[in-house]
Amino acid sequence: MDPDHGVRKLALIHGNVITMDDTRPRAQAVLAIGDRIFRVGSDEEIEGLIDGETEVMDLEGRTLIPGFIDCHAHPIGYGQSLMSVNCGTPPLRSIGEMVESIREEAAKRAEGEWIVGNGYDDFKLSERRHPSRWDLDSAAPNNPVIVNRLCGHISVVNTTALKLAGITVDTADPDGGRIDRDPETGEPTGVLRGSARDPIWKVIPLPGPEQLRRAVNLAARDFLSRGVTSVSDAGVEDGLSVRAYRAAIDEDGARTRVNLMMSAGLLGELAKLGLSTGFGDERLRIGAIKIVADGSSSGRTAALSEPYLDTPGNTGIMYLSQEELDKEVLAAHRAGFQVGVHAIGDRAISAVLDSYEAALKELPKSDHRLRIEHCGICTPSIISRIRRLGVVPVPQPIFLYGEGESYRAGLGEDRVKWAYPLKSFLEGGIVTPMSSDCPATSGAELISPLLGICVAVTRRTDAGRDLGPGQRIGVGDALRCYTLNSAYATFEEGAKGSIEAGKLADFAVLSDDPLSVEAEKIKDIGVEMTVVGGEVAYKRA
Repeated sequence: MDPDHGVRKLALIHGNVITMDDTRPRAQAVLAIGDRIFRVGSDEEIEGLIDGETEVMDLEGRTLIPGFIDCHAHPIGYGQSLMSVNCGTPPLRSIGEMVESIREEAAKRAEGEWIVGNGYDDFKLSERRHPSRWDLDSAAPNNPVIVNRLCGHISVVNTTALKLAGITVDTADPDGGRIDRDPETGEPTGVLRGSARDPIWKVIPLPGPEQLRRAVNLAARDFLSRGVTSVSDAGVEDGLSVRAYRAAIDEDGARTRVNLMMSAGLLGELAKLGLSTGFGDERLRIGAIKIVADGSSSGRTAALSEPYLDTPGNTGIMYLSQEELDKEVLAAHRAGFQVGVHAIGDRAISAVLDSYEAALKELPKSDHRLRIEHCGICTPSIISRIRRLGVVPVPQPIFLYGEGESYRAGLGEDRVKWAYPLKSFLEGGIVTPMSSDCPATSGAELISPLLGICVAVTRRTDAGRDLGPGQRIGVGDALRCYTLNSAYATFEEGAKGSIEAGKLADFAVLSDDPLSVEAEKIKDIGVEMTVVGGEVAYKRA
Protein backbone atom coordinates (compact mmCIF):
# COMPACT_ATOMS: atom_id res chain seq x y z
CA MET A 1 0.00 0.00 0.00
CA ASP A 2 1.41 3.41 -0.94
CA PRO A 3 0.49 6.61 0.94
CA ASP A 4 -1.39 8.25 -1.96
CA HIS A 5 -2.10 11.96 -1.92
CA GLY A 6 -5.71 12.98 -1.41
CA VAL A 7 -6.56 9.95 0.69
CA ARG A 8 -7.59 10.43 4.33
CA LYS A 9 -4.66 9.87 6.69
CA LEU A 10 -4.70 9.48 10.46
CA ALA A 11 -1.65 9.20 12.69
CA LEU A 12 -2.02 8.17 16.33
CA ILE A 13 1.24 8.85 18.16
CA HIS A 14 2.73 8.77 21.68
CA GLY A 15 0.53 5.87 22.69
CA ASN A 16 0.69 2.52 24.42
CA VAL A 17 -0.38 0.30 21.53
CA ILE A 18 -1.43 -3.28 22.35
CA THR A 19 -1.51 -4.83 18.89
CA MET A 20 -2.66 -8.48 19.39
CA ASP A 21 0.01 -9.22 16.77
CA ASP A 22 2.44 -11.81 18.16
CA THR A 23 5.23 -10.56 15.88
CA ARG A 24 5.03 -7.11 17.47
CA PRO A 25 2.89 -7.12 20.64
CA ARG A 26 3.58 -3.47 21.54
CA ALA A 27 4.10 -0.25 19.64
CA GLN A 28 3.89 3.49 20.15
CA ALA A 29 2.14 4.75 17.06
CA VAL A 30 -0.04 3.82 14.09
CA LEU A 31 -0.63 5.39 10.68
CA ALA A 32 -3.92 4.72 8.87
CA ILE A 33 -4.46 5.62 5.24
CA GLY A 34 -8.02 5.47 4.06
CA ASP A 35 -9.77 2.78 6.09
CA ARG A 36 -6.67 0.60 6.47
CA ILE A 37 -3.64 0.45 8.72
CA PHE A 38 -0.54 1.45 6.77
CA ARG A 39 2.20 1.21 9.38
CA VAL A 40 2.59 0.22 13.03
CA GLY A 41 5.76 1.20 14.84
CA SER A 42 7.64 3.63 17.02
CA ASP A 43 6.84 7.33 17.25
CA GLU A 44 9.93 8.03 15.17
CA GLU A 45 8.86 5.64 12.41
CA ILE A 46 5.35 7.04 12.14
CA GLU A 47 6.33 10.70 12.52
CA GLY A 48 8.61 10.27 9.51
CA LEU A 49 5.54 9.45 7.39
CA ILE A 50 3.40 12.39 8.51
CA ASP A 51 2.74 15.09 5.93
CA GLY A 52 0.51 18.13 5.62
CA GLU A 53 -2.50 16.00 4.75
CA THR A 54 -2.26 13.83 7.86
CA GLU A 55 -4.55 14.28 10.84
CA VAL A 56 -2.41 13.75 13.93
CA MET A 57 -3.77 12.61 17.28
CA ASP A 58 -1.51 12.67 20.32
CA LEU A 59 -2.59 9.79 22.56
CA GLU A 60 -0.53 11.22 25.43
CA GLY A 61 0.36 7.78 26.69
CA ARG A 62 -3.15 6.33 26.57
CA THR A 63 -3.71 2.76 25.48
CA LEU A 64 -4.73 1.92 21.92
CA ILE A 65 -6.17 -1.53 21.22
CA PRO A 66 -7.99 -3.15 18.29
CA GLY A 67 -11.68 -2.30 18.31
CA PHE A 68 -13.65 -4.81 20.35
CA ILE A 69 -15.65 -7.36 18.37
CA ASP A 70 -18.88 -8.53 20.00
CA CYS A 71 -19.56 -11.70 18.04
CA HIS A 72 -22.93 -12.50 19.64
CA ALA A 73 -25.38 -9.75 20.54
CA HIS A 74 -28.81 -8.50 19.54
CA PRO A 75 -28.39 -4.85 18.52
CA ILE A 76 -31.93 -4.38 17.24
CA GLY A 77 -33.31 -6.07 20.36
CA TYR A 78 -31.12 -3.83 22.50
CA GLY A 79 -32.24 -0.71 20.65
CA GLN A 80 -35.87 -1.76 21.02
CA SER A 81 -35.36 -2.37 24.74
CA LEU A 82 -34.25 1.26 25.07
CA MET A 83 -37.62 2.27 23.59
CA SER A 84 -39.70 0.01 25.87
CA VAL A 85 -40.60 0.13 29.58
CA ASN A 86 -37.43 -0.52 31.55
CA CYS A 87 -38.20 -3.41 33.89
CA GLY A 88 -34.55 -4.17 34.61
CA THR A 89 -33.53 -5.46 38.01
CA PRO A 90 -31.88 -3.03 38.80
CA PRO A 91 -33.08 -0.26 38.60
CA LEU A 92 -36.34 -1.87 39.75
CA ARG A 93 -36.29 -3.90 42.95
CA SER A 94 -39.76 -5.38 43.21
CA ILE A 95 -42.82 -6.45 41.27
CA GLY A 96 -44.60 -3.52 42.90
CA GLU A 97 -42.17 -1.10 41.26
CA MET A 98 -42.59 -2.92 37.93
CA VAL A 99 -46.37 -2.61 38.20
CA GLU A 100 -46.04 1.11 38.89
CA SER A 101 -43.80 1.61 35.83
CA ILE A 102 -46.31 -0.17 33.61
CA ARG A 103 -49.19 1.79 35.16
CA GLU A 104 -47.40 5.03 34.29
CA GLU A 105 -46.92 3.83 30.72
CA ALA A 106 -50.57 2.75 30.43
CA ALA A 107 -51.66 6.27 31.37
CA LYS A 108 -49.92 7.50 28.19
CA ARG A 109 -51.40 4.86 25.89
CA ALA A 110 -54.74 4.49 24.15
CA GLU A 111 -56.97 1.64 25.30
CA GLY A 112 -56.04 -1.58 23.52
CA GLU A 113 -52.51 -0.45 22.62
CA TRP A 114 -49.75 -2.93 23.44
CA ILE A 115 -47.32 -2.18 26.27
CA VAL A 116 -43.91 -3.87 26.16
CA GLY A 117 -41.46 -4.11 29.04
CA ASN A 118 -38.04 -5.74 29.13
CA GLY A 119 -35.27 -6.88 31.39
CA TYR A 120 -36.66 -8.19 34.68
CA ASP A 121 -34.75 -10.82 36.67
CA ASP A 122 -36.99 -12.80 39.01
CA PHE A 123 -33.95 -13.92 41.01
CA LYS A 124 -33.22 -10.30 41.96
CA LEU A 125 -36.79 -9.12 42.56
CA SER A 126 -37.58 -8.84 46.27
CA GLU A 127 -40.44 -11.32 45.82
CA ARG A 128 -38.04 -13.83 44.19
CA ARG A 129 -40.67 -14.85 41.66
CA HIS A 130 -41.94 -13.97 38.19
CA PRO A 131 -44.68 -11.36 37.97
CA SER A 132 -48.07 -12.85 37.07
CA ARG A 133 -50.91 -11.95 34.73
CA TRP A 134 -52.78 -10.59 37.74
CA ASP A 135 -49.90 -8.30 38.69
CA LEU A 136 -49.91 -6.88 35.18
CA ASP A 137 -53.72 -6.67 35.11
CA SER A 138 -53.61 -4.34 38.09
CA ALA A 139 -51.32 -1.98 36.16
CA ALA A 140 -53.03 -2.02 32.76
CA PRO A 141 -56.44 -3.73 32.71
CA ASN A 142 -57.38 -2.18 29.35
CA ASN A 143 -54.13 -2.82 27.44
CA PRO A 144 -52.38 -6.01 26.40
CA VAL A 145 -49.05 -6.20 28.24
CA ILE A 146 -45.94 -8.30 27.72
CA VAL A 147 -42.84 -8.14 29.90
CA ASN A 148 -39.81 -10.10 28.70
CA ARG A 149 -37.35 -11.62 31.12
CA LEU A 150 -33.78 -10.45 30.57
CA CYS A 151 -32.74 -13.82 29.11
CA GLY A 152 -35.20 -13.46 26.23
CA HIS A 153 -36.62 -16.98 26.70
CA ILE A 154 -39.46 -16.22 29.15
CA SER A 155 -42.23 -13.65 28.92
CA VAL A 156 -45.10 -12.65 31.20
CA VAL A 157 -48.37 -11.39 29.74
CA ASN A 158 -51.59 -10.09 31.25
CA THR A 159 -55.11 -11.44 30.85
CA THR A 160 -55.91 -9.20 27.87
CA ALA A 161 -52.85 -10.53 26.01
CA LEU A 162 -53.71 -14.13 26.84
CA LYS A 163 -57.21 -13.63 25.44
CA LEU A 164 -55.90 -12.06 22.23
CA ALA A 165 -53.54 -15.03 21.78
CA GLY A 166 -56.24 -17.58 22.58
CA ILE A 167 -54.31 -19.12 25.49
CA THR A 168 -56.70 -20.64 28.03
CA VAL A 169 -56.81 -23.24 30.77
CA ASP A 170 -57.36 -25.84 28.05
CA THR A 171 -54.31 -24.87 25.97
CA ALA A 172 -51.74 -27.67 26.01
CA ASP A 173 -48.03 -27.05 26.42
CA PRO A 174 -46.47 -26.92 22.94
CA ASP A 175 -43.35 -28.79 21.88
CA GLY A 176 -40.37 -26.77 23.06
CA GLY A 177 -42.42 -24.66 25.45
CA ARG A 178 -44.22 -24.51 28.77
CA ILE A 179 -47.18 -22.56 30.15
CA ASP A 180 -46.92 -21.92 33.89
CA ARG A 181 -50.21 -22.70 35.64
CA ASP A 182 -51.88 -22.07 38.98
CA PRO A 183 -51.42 -25.37 40.86
CA GLU A 184 -55.03 -25.33 42.15
CA THR A 185 -57.03 -24.11 39.14
CA GLY A 186 -54.75 -24.93 36.20
CA GLU A 187 -55.23 -21.39 34.91
CA PRO A 188 -52.24 -19.92 33.04
CA THR A 189 -50.35 -17.55 35.34
CA GLY A 190 -49.18 -15.46 32.38
CA VAL A 191 -45.63 -16.86 32.48
CA LEU A 192 -44.78 -18.38 29.10
CA ARG A 193 -41.56 -20.23 28.39
CA GLY A 194 -39.92 -21.00 25.05
CA SER A 195 -42.32 -21.74 22.20
CA ALA A 196 -45.35 -21.19 24.46
CA ARG A 197 -44.88 -17.53 23.54
CA ASP A 198 -45.45 -18.12 19.81
CA PRO A 199 -49.20 -17.30 19.92
CA ILE A 200 -48.30 -13.98 21.53
CA TRP A 201 -45.84 -13.08 18.77
CA LYS A 202 -48.63 -13.62 16.24
CA VAL A 203 -50.86 -10.95 17.77
CA ILE A 204 -48.29 -8.28 18.71
CA PRO A 205 -47.98 -5.66 15.95
CA LEU A 206 -44.62 -6.00 14.20
CA PRO A 207 -42.23 -3.05 14.49
CA GLY A 208 -42.18 -0.85 11.41
CA PRO A 209 -39.12 0.06 9.31
CA GLU A 210 -38.54 3.38 11.08
CA GLN A 211 -38.73 1.79 14.52
CA LEU A 212 -36.20 -0.87 13.51
CA ARG A 213 -33.94 1.76 11.97
CA ARG A 214 -34.08 3.86 15.13
CA ALA A 215 -33.24 0.75 17.19
CA VAL A 216 -30.15 0.11 15.03
CA ASN A 217 -28.95 3.68 15.50
CA LEU A 218 -29.50 3.65 19.26
CA ALA A 219 -27.60 0.40 19.60
CA ALA A 220 -24.75 1.53 17.32
CA ARG A 221 -24.25 4.63 19.44
CA ASP A 222 -23.96 2.62 22.65
CA PHE A 223 -21.70 -0.06 21.20
CA LEU A 224 -19.30 2.58 19.88
CA SER A 225 -19.22 4.29 23.30
CA ARG A 226 -17.90 1.00 24.70
CA GLY A 227 -15.20 0.57 22.08
CA VAL A 228 -17.09 -2.02 20.01
CA THR A 229 -16.41 -1.55 16.31
CA SER A 230 -17.95 -4.82 15.02
CA VAL A 231 -20.97 -6.74 16.24
CA SER A 232 -22.87 -9.85 15.17
CA ASP A 233 -26.65 -9.74 15.35
CA ALA A 234 -27.35 -13.27 16.55
CA GLY A 235 -30.78 -13.83 15.09
CA VAL A 236 -32.02 -11.77 12.14
CA GLU A 237 -35.52 -13.00 11.38
CA ASP A 238 -36.72 -10.95 8.41
CA GLY A 239 -35.80 -8.69 5.53
CA LEU A 240 -37.08 -5.61 7.35
CA SER A 241 -34.24 -5.94 9.85
CA VAL A 242 -31.67 -6.25 7.06
CA ARG A 243 -33.07 -3.13 5.38
CA ALA A 244 -33.00 -1.29 8.71
CA TYR A 245 -29.28 -2.02 9.06
CA ARG A 246 -28.63 -0.98 5.48
CA ALA A 247 -30.54 2.29 5.90
CA ALA A 248 -28.85 3.09 9.22
CA ILE A 249 -25.41 2.48 7.72
CA ASP A 250 -25.92 4.09 4.30
CA GLU A 251 -28.20 6.98 5.21
CA ASP A 252 -27.79 7.65 8.94
CA GLY A 253 -24.07 7.11 9.28
CA ALA A 254 -24.19 4.22 11.77
CA ARG A 255 -20.58 3.15 12.07
CA THR A 256 -20.47 -0.26 13.71
CA ARG A 257 -19.70 -3.10 11.32
CA VAL A 258 -22.44 -5.72 11.41
CA ASN A 259 -22.41 -9.48 10.81
CA LEU A 260 -25.92 -10.84 10.29
CA MET A 261 -26.64 -14.26 11.75
CA MET A 262 -29.74 -15.29 9.83
CA SER A 263 -32.59 -17.23 11.41
CA ALA A 264 -32.91 -20.82 10.23
CA GLY A 265 -36.40 -19.98 9.00
CA LEU A 266 -34.84 -17.84 6.25
CA LEU A 267 -32.55 -20.58 4.93
CA GLY A 268 -34.76 -21.60 2.01
CA GLU A 269 -35.16 -18.04 0.77
CA LEU A 270 -31.45 -17.28 1.13
CA ALA A 271 -30.46 -20.50 -0.64
CA LYS A 272 -32.77 -19.72 -3.58
CA LEU A 273 -30.99 -16.39 -3.99
CA GLY A 274 -27.59 -18.11 -3.90
CA LEU A 275 -26.57 -16.30 -0.71
CA SER A 276 -24.39 -17.80 2.00
CA THR A 277 -21.96 -16.86 4.74
CA GLY A 278 -19.64 -14.03 3.71
CA PHE A 279 -21.96 -12.29 1.25
CA GLY A 280 -21.87 -8.52 1.65
CA ASP A 281 -19.13 -6.05 2.47
CA GLU A 282 -17.02 -4.94 5.41
CA ARG A 283 -19.86 -2.85 6.82
CA LEU A 284 -22.71 -5.38 6.54
CA ARG A 285 -22.36 -9.05 5.71
CA ILE A 286 -24.19 -12.35 6.10
CA GLY A 287 -22.79 -14.64 8.78
CA ALA A 288 -23.98 -17.94 10.17
CA ILE A 289 -27.40 -19.53 10.14
CA LYS A 290 -28.76 -19.33 13.69
CA ILE A 291 -30.64 -22.24 15.28
CA VAL A 292 -31.94 -22.34 18.88
CA ALA A 293 -31.72 -25.63 20.80
CA ASP A 294 -32.67 -24.67 24.38
CA GLY A 295 -33.40 -21.80 26.76
CA SER A 296 -31.41 -20.03 29.48
CA SER A 297 -29.73 -21.10 32.72
CA SER A 298 -30.96 -18.18 34.79
CA GLY A 299 -34.49 -18.78 33.48
CA ARG A 300 -34.13 -22.52 34.28
CA THR A 301 -34.96 -23.46 30.68
CA ALA A 302 -31.47 -24.44 29.49
CA ALA A 303 -31.48 -28.20 28.87
CA LEU A 304 -29.42 -30.01 31.52
CA SER A 305 -28.63 -33.68 32.01
CA GLU A 306 -29.41 -33.33 35.76
CA PRO A 307 -32.18 -31.19 37.35
CA TYR A 308 -31.76 -27.66 38.63
CA LEU A 309 -31.26 -27.69 42.39
CA ASP A 310 -33.88 -25.03 43.10
CA THR A 311 -36.58 -26.40 40.77
CA PRO A 312 -36.62 -30.13 41.54
CA GLY A 313 -37.33 -32.38 38.58
CA ASN A 314 -36.76 -29.57 36.07
CA THR A 315 -34.04 -30.29 33.49
CA GLY A 316 -34.96 -27.42 31.18
CA ILE A 317 -36.45 -27.45 27.69
CA MET A 318 -35.10 -28.76 24.41
CA TYR A 319 -36.69 -26.63 21.72
CA LEU A 320 -35.96 -29.19 18.99
CA SER A 321 -35.82 -32.97 18.90
CA GLN A 322 -32.51 -34.55 17.89
CA GLU A 323 -34.01 -35.41 14.49
CA GLU A 324 -35.17 -31.83 13.94
CA LEU A 325 -31.84 -30.43 15.03
CA ASP A 326 -29.92 -32.81 12.77
CA LYS A 327 -32.10 -31.82 9.82
CA GLU A 328 -31.73 -28.06 10.34
CA VAL A 329 -27.97 -28.24 10.88
CA LEU A 330 -27.35 -30.39 7.80
CA ALA A 331 -29.54 -28.21 5.58
CA ALA A 332 -27.62 -25.05 6.54
CA HIS A 333 -24.25 -26.81 6.33
CA ARG A 334 -25.11 -28.20 2.90
CA ALA A 335 -26.24 -24.76 1.68
CA GLY A 336 -22.76 -23.35 2.33
CA PHE A 337 -23.47 -21.57 5.58
CA GLN A 338 -21.53 -21.47 8.77
CA VAL A 339 -23.90 -22.71 11.49
CA GLY A 340 -24.35 -21.32 15.00
CA VAL A 341 -26.64 -23.16 17.41
CA HIS A 342 -27.75 -21.63 20.69
CA ALA A 343 -27.10 -24.26 23.36
CA ILE A 344 -26.49 -23.43 27.04
CA GLY A 345 -27.19 -26.59 29.03
CA ASP A 346 -24.90 -29.63 28.79
CA ARG A 347 -27.73 -31.77 27.39
CA ALA A 348 -28.33 -29.27 24.59
CA ILE A 349 -24.60 -28.85 23.88
CA SER A 350 -24.20 -32.61 23.55
CA ALA A 351 -27.14 -32.74 21.12
CA VAL A 352 -25.58 -29.99 19.01
CA LEU A 353 -22.26 -31.80 18.91
CA ASP A 354 -24.09 -34.93 17.77
CA SER A 355 -25.68 -32.92 14.95
CA TYR A 356 -22.36 -31.35 13.96
CA GLU A 357 -20.59 -34.69 13.95
CA ALA A 358 -23.32 -36.16 11.72
CA ALA A 359 -23.22 -33.18 9.33
CA LEU A 360 -19.44 -33.32 9.02
CA LYS A 361 -19.60 -37.04 8.33
CA GLU A 362 -22.18 -36.41 5.61
CA LEU A 363 -20.34 -33.40 4.16
CA PRO A 364 -16.77 -32.94 5.46
CA LYS A 365 -15.38 -29.40 5.54
CA SER A 366 -11.85 -28.66 6.69
CA ASP A 367 -12.52 -25.11 7.97
CA HIS A 368 -16.19 -25.10 8.93
CA ARG A 369 -15.98 -23.09 12.19
CA LEU A 370 -19.31 -24.50 13.31
CA ARG A 371 -20.30 -22.50 16.38
CA ILE A 372 -22.07 -23.21 19.65
CA GLU A 373 -23.64 -19.98 20.82
CA HIS A 374 -23.14 -19.57 24.60
CA CYS A 375 -21.86 -23.12 25.24
CA GLY A 376 -22.60 -22.40 28.87
CA ILE A 377 -22.63 -25.49 31.08
CA CYS A 378 -19.91 -27.86 29.97
CA THR A 379 -18.15 -31.02 31.10
CA PRO A 380 -14.63 -32.27 30.39
CA SER A 381 -15.99 -34.72 27.81
CA ILE A 382 -17.89 -31.93 26.04
CA ILE A 383 -14.74 -29.81 25.89
CA SER A 384 -12.83 -32.76 24.44
CA ARG A 385 -15.46 -33.22 21.72
CA ILE A 386 -15.43 -29.49 20.88
CA ARG A 387 -11.67 -29.67 20.41
CA ARG A 388 -11.81 -32.85 18.32
CA LEU A 389 -14.51 -31.52 16.00
CA GLY A 390 -12.96 -28.07 15.59
CA VAL A 391 -16.07 -26.33 16.89
CA VAL A 392 -15.99 -22.68 18.00
CA PRO A 393 -17.70 -22.07 21.39
CA VAL A 394 -19.07 -18.54 21.78
CA PRO A 395 -19.29 -17.91 25.56
CA GLN A 396 -20.40 -14.85 27.54
CA PRO A 397 -18.54 -14.88 30.88
CA ILE A 398 -20.25 -11.54 31.56
CA PHE A 399 -23.31 -13.62 32.57
CA LEU A 400 -21.36 -14.74 35.63
CA TYR A 401 -21.40 -11.18 36.92
CA GLY A 402 -25.07 -10.17 36.89
CA GLU A 403 -26.53 -13.68 37.05
CA GLY A 404 -23.75 -15.62 38.73
CA GLU A 405 -25.54 -16.04 42.04
CA SER A 406 -28.59 -17.38 40.22
CA TYR A 407 -26.31 -19.86 38.44
CA ARG A 408 -24.89 -20.93 41.79
CA ALA A 409 -28.37 -21.48 43.25
CA GLY A 410 -29.55 -23.49 40.28
CA LEU A 411 -26.45 -25.51 39.49
CA GLY A 412 -24.51 -25.87 42.73
CA GLU A 413 -20.77 -25.41 43.20
CA ASP A 414 -19.68 -28.55 41.31
CA ARG A 415 -21.50 -27.77 38.07
CA VAL A 416 -20.98 -24.03 38.15
CA LYS A 417 -17.21 -24.62 37.99
CA TRP A 418 -17.82 -25.63 34.37
CA ALA A 419 -19.95 -22.62 33.45
CA TYR A 420 -18.33 -20.76 30.54
CA PRO A 421 -15.01 -22.58 31.04
CA LEU A 422 -12.69 -20.26 29.12
CA LYS A 423 -9.49 -21.55 30.69
CA SER A 424 -10.26 -25.14 29.70
CA PHE A 425 -11.21 -24.03 26.19
CA LEU A 426 -7.98 -22.08 25.71
CA GLU A 427 -5.76 -24.72 27.30
CA GLY A 428 -7.31 -27.21 24.88
CA GLY A 429 -6.23 -25.08 21.92
CA ILE A 430 -9.82 -24.08 21.15
CA VAL A 431 -10.11 -20.64 19.54
CA THR A 432 -12.55 -18.90 21.87
CA PRO A 433 -14.23 -15.54 21.27
CA MET A 434 -16.20 -13.51 23.80
CA SER A 435 -19.39 -11.52 23.51
CA SER A 436 -22.18 -9.86 25.49
CA ASP A 437 -25.48 -11.36 24.24
CA CYS A 438 -26.82 -7.85 24.88
CA PRO A 439 -29.60 -7.19 25.91
CA ALA A 440 -29.95 -10.63 27.54
CA THR A 441 -28.00 -9.36 30.54
CA SER A 442 -29.09 -7.34 33.55
CA GLY A 443 -28.13 -3.69 33.17
CA ALA A 444 -27.03 -1.70 30.11
CA GLU A 445 -23.45 -1.53 31.41
CA LEU A 446 -23.21 -5.28 30.90
CA ILE A 447 -22.68 -4.79 27.18
CA SER A 448 -19.22 -3.47 28.10
CA PRO A 449 -16.37 -5.65 26.80
CA LEU A 450 -14.18 -4.34 29.60
CA LEU A 451 -16.60 -5.71 32.18
CA GLY A 452 -16.70 -9.01 30.27
CA ILE A 453 -12.91 -9.14 30.31
CA CYS A 454 -12.85 -8.29 34.02
CA VAL A 455 -15.24 -11.16 34.79
CA ALA A 456 -13.28 -13.61 32.64
CA VAL A 457 -10.16 -12.69 34.61
CA THR A 458 -11.67 -12.60 38.12
CA ARG A 459 -14.66 -14.99 37.88
CA ARG A 460 -16.38 -12.77 40.43
CA THR A 461 -20.13 -12.05 40.63
CA ASP A 462 -21.76 -8.69 41.30
CA ALA A 463 -22.14 -9.91 44.90
CA GLY A 464 -18.34 -10.03 45.15
CA ARG A 465 -18.14 -13.84 45.37
CA ASP A 466 -15.87 -16.10 43.34
CA LEU A 467 -17.58 -18.46 40.91
CA GLY A 468 -15.47 -21.29 39.53
CA PRO A 469 -12.13 -19.50 40.05
CA GLY A 470 -10.30 -22.41 38.43
CA GLN A 471 -11.53 -21.11 35.07
CA ARG A 472 -9.90 -17.67 35.40
CA ILE A 473 -7.83 -16.57 32.40
CA GLY A 474 -5.16 -13.93 31.95
CA VAL A 475 -5.88 -10.38 30.82
CA GLY A 476 -3.95 -10.80 27.59
CA ASP A 477 -5.92 -13.93 26.73
CA ALA A 478 -9.20 -12.16 27.52
CA LEU A 479 -8.28 -9.23 25.27
CA ARG A 480 -7.47 -11.67 22.48
CA CYS A 481 -10.83 -13.39 22.98
CA TYR A 482 -12.68 -10.09 22.51
CA THR A 483 -10.66 -9.03 19.46
CA LEU A 484 -8.73 -11.47 17.27
CA ASN A 485 -10.56 -14.61 18.39
CA SER A 486 -13.92 -12.92 17.83
CA ALA A 487 -12.79 -12.00 14.32
CA TYR A 488 -11.91 -15.67 13.77
CA ALA A 489 -15.43 -16.70 14.80
CA THR A 490 -16.78 -14.83 11.74
CA PHE A 491 -13.96 -15.75 9.30
CA GLU A 492 -12.65 -12.17 9.46
CA GLU A 493 -9.32 -12.51 11.26
CA GLY A 494 -7.54 -11.47 8.05
CA ALA A 495 -9.24 -8.08 8.12
CA LYS A 496 -9.70 -7.16 11.79
CA GLY A 497 -8.97 -8.12 15.38
CA SER A 498 -5.35 -6.95 15.57
CA ILE A 499 -3.38 -3.82 14.76
CA GLU A 500 -1.35 -4.87 11.74
CA ALA A 501 -0.55 -3.24 8.41
CA GLY A 502 -3.24 -3.97 5.84
CA LYS A 503 -6.05 -4.57 8.33
CA LEU A 504 -9.00 -2.28 8.93
CA ALA A 505 -8.19 0.79 11.01
CA ASP A 506 -10.63 -0.03 13.81
CA PHE A 507 -9.39 1.00 17.27
CA ALA A 508 -10.46 1.79 20.81
CA VAL A 509 -8.55 4.27 22.97
CA LEU A 510 -8.68 3.41 26.67
CA SER A 511 -8.03 5.56 29.73
CA ASP A 512 -5.81 2.87 31.29
CA ASP A 513 -3.88 -0.23 30.28
CA PRO A 514 -5.86 -3.40 31.08
CA LEU A 515 -2.58 -5.30 31.33
CA SER A 516 -1.31 -2.98 34.07
CA VAL A 517 -4.25 -2.15 36.37
CA GLU A 518 -5.56 -4.41 39.12
CA ALA A 519 -7.87 -7.05 37.70
CA GLU A 520 -10.91 -5.76 39.61
CA LYS A 521 -10.41 -2.29 38.10
CA ILE A 522 -10.50 -3.40 34.48
CA LYS A 523 -14.27 -2.90 34.45
CA ASP A 524 -13.77 0.75 35.44
CA ILE A 525 -11.49 1.62 32.52
CA GLY A 526 -13.03 4.30 30.32
CA VAL A 527 -13.30 4.27 26.53
CA GLU A 528 -11.94 7.65 25.44
CA MET A 529 -12.37 7.27 21.71
CA THR A 530 -13.44 4.74 19.09
CA VAL A 531 -12.10 4.78 15.53
CA VAL A 532 -13.77 2.90 12.67
CA GLY A 533 -12.10 2.73 9.27
CA GLY A 534 -9.62 5.46 10.15
CA GLU A 535 -12.30 7.94 11.27
CA VAL A 536 -13.31 8.92 14.78
CA ALA A 537 -16.76 7.42 15.37
CA TYR A 538 -17.01 8.21 19.09
CA LYS A 539 -15.20 10.60 21.41
CA ARG A 540 -15.84 10.83 25.11
CA ALA A 541 -17.18 14.25 26.11
